[in-house]
Amino acid sequence: MKILVTIVVTTVVMLFAMQNFGHVPINFFGSKPLYIRLFFVIVFSGVLGWLIRFITGMHREEELKRRYRVLLNEYKRLKAQVSQED
Repeated sequence: MKILVTIVVTTVVMLFAMQNFGHVPINFFGSKPLYIRLFFVIVFSGVLGWLIRFITGMHREEELKRRYRVLLNEYKRLKAQVSQED
């Protein structure tokens, strides 16, 4: 389901971007304005947003794997204790 939603949202954004192909001024910290097509600004923002989401997702996944390993080791330790007491 997530893939379908992602495809639909991406298609809508790309259609919006195709309709907005004019130049817009971009100012970087008070420098002279740089005129870039709005289409490229939108695509760059989308790619940057995806990249941030991807990196945070990878970080979260690694954190969950680490927690799982800690809990698994704790479970094994407690199970060994119980079996020794019997």
